[in-house]
Amino acid sequence: MHRLLGIDAGKSVVRAALIRTTYRRVFVEALGEAAVTDGVSEAEAIRAAVGLHRPDAAAIALSGEKSFYRRLDLPAAAQKEVENVLGFELEATVPFEMEDAVFDHRLLKRSPGVETLPVFAAVARTDDVRERIAVVKEALGFEPERVALGAVALANLEAVMPELAAPTPAGASAPIALLDLDYLTSEIVIVSGGEPVFARTLSRGTAGLPGTAPALARELRQTLAAWRNLGGEPLAGMYLVGGGATAQGAEMFLSTQLGLTILPLPTPRIEGLTPEQAAALPRFAKALGLALGLTPKTKGFNLRKGALEAERSYPFLREKIPILAGLGTVIALSFGFSIVAELRTLDAERELLSASLATASHDVLGEETSDPQKARELLEQGPGAADEDPMPRVDAFDVMVQLSKAVPKEITHDVLELDVNRGHVTLQGVVPSVSDAQIIADHMKEHRCFRDVKIGRTSQFTEGKHKYVLELDLKCEDKAKKKKTGAADAAESASAGAPEKPEGSR
Repeated sequence: MHRLLGIDAGKSVVRAALIRTTYRRVFVEALGEAAVTDGVSEAEAIRAAVGLHRPDAAAIALSGEKSFYRRLDLPAAAQKEVENVLGFELEATVPFEMEDAVFDHRLLKRSPGVETLPVFAAVARTDDVRERIAVVKEALGFEPERVALGAVALANLEAVMPELAAPTPAGASAPIALLDLDYLTSEIVIVSGGEPVFARTLSRGTAGLPGTAPALARELRQTLAAWRNLGGEPLAGMYLVGGGATAQGAEMFLSTQLGLTILPLPTPRIEGLTPEQAAALPRFAKALGLALGLTPKTKGFNLRKGALEAERSYPFLREKIPILAGLGTVIALSFGFSIVAELRTLDAERELLSASLATASHDVLGEETSDPQKARELLEQGPGAADEDPMPRVDAFDVMVQLSKAVPKEITHDVLELDVNRGHVTLQGVVPSVSDAQIIADHMKEHRCFRDVKIGRTSQFTEGKHKYVLELDLKCEDKAKKKKTGAADAAESASAGAPEKPEGSR
């Protein structure tokens, strides 16, 4: 759902139409009108006409007096380069440099057998368009999405008035004219098959009527003659809109002077239209057309081009698509390279951890494996048949612990020196007698990691005390191997102690 605002800002009055669009449905939310006087500026009149409503997008029209309409025939081969070729073609037809101008165009339907490409174009000064943008921003605090041209926006009414595309009873697609009668000026647009094909701004409006009526009729006849000179088909009729549409006797006078049927404005396909709004609709027709021009199926011109293009508009984003696509590609490639590098780093780290696990499992658990689950199972089962660590470690602290256990409580023992070097231990101690030293040595042999325990020498230390030197090697033997060796020794002893069987016995 979108809330769209059309602003018909004339010299003497501002009319605003706020519509709400959904899927194939249009609702009129508000119609507002405010006069432009010496004490009320155009921006203030726009603010008063819009009121407190805040639309999603807005459109305003540049007066036809400040714009130029051109019908051109380009070579059919130039269809793909119309934007580039059209600028050069228009430059010779406008009284200012194209560097200071902005233009828009519509491709018209080609008649059968015509090889040229008909183009309906509009051009205006950039400063005039910028002024229209500035006045809306001053009044409402935001810029308009579109800056349309003159009465061409009236062609957008075909979205809610399908009769504009086929006004004849037989349904033939004959061209029709829409005349916007304002107070000081008038604008006319000719629509064929629902598409705008011709437009012109007249210097006279309803001001001075009825005295100025002949002059107004003369300008209208000249406009219709210009349409016929372009090869235009006869008109099926004319619709009157704008502030002068309800002027007394206007329909009869114009019908007589122009030789055209003045048609009643069709009932619009708008939801929830009140009787008051329906009666005021001809007066707000241009504002409604401007609002409908903000829908995707617009049929008018938009002078917000190039440097003036609205930043929120689709064309602006379309120009940025290559940059956005490039940035997106760079980001995607960077992300891809980052993922690949991260995966390679993780693979290398996994290989390193697997190798470390294999080495640790071999050294600690006795079985090499790089599978974490297998290593966990081995760790939970314990180190095989051994009750203790198959590779126990001993150091000087373990020697001192065993020594404290080996010295009986009744023996006074002093340690003079303890040297542990590359698995060989040299202990110098002082005991009351040599026999006490031998007792200590026997107790030291009980440790499974002490090998070749022996007393190297003894000597008198002081009166009643003897010094001894105890030597041993630190070497732990695998428990499983020790058990196997013990079992073999037991079997050998049992075999040796068994009595021999006498000869001839059974």
